Amino acid sequence: MDRWPIFKTLTFREFSFPVERYEEYVDGKLISQGEVHFEIRFKQHNGGIFTKAGLITVNLQNNPIPEKILSKFEFDNCITNNDRLVFYINAEQSNINDAGLSAIGMVMGYSRKKKKYVENEPIIGNVFTIDQKVAKVAFRFVNPDRLIEFY
Repeated sequence: MDRWPIFKTLTFREFSFPVERYEEYVDGKLISQGEVHFEIRFKQHNGGIFTKAGLITVNLQNNPIPEKILSKFEFDNCITNNDRLVFYINAEQSNINDAGLSAIGMVMGYSRKKKKYVENEPIIGNVFTIDQKVAKVAFRFVNPDRLIEFY
């Protein structure tokens, strides 16, 4: 895995990741996995209202598991953090409480006033790279604590 500086804002245009399989974990236990074929596309839109870099949209093209993860959602920021790129929204008020998101917020500040997360909407996206190419994408959810990793 590539190494990144800690808590540096990253800007980019667009990148995609072709997915071949997924693993889903609840409370750290593997509960489902399978072969899937689709593409995850991350796009940063310049001139966003809340961020200097711009809103980031994530689109799961032809999402084969919409009951597990939304096909379209957004993040406000992307920062580097050791072995990953972290995508997140840190709202002053939201309907979730997550220690990891709070820790990022304490360092990086709030990205918007309010956010209401809906079912199957990730609270954090992690992108892992090898030689600057995407190797794995993972999305974290709360209520319950859930993780879906795409390879």
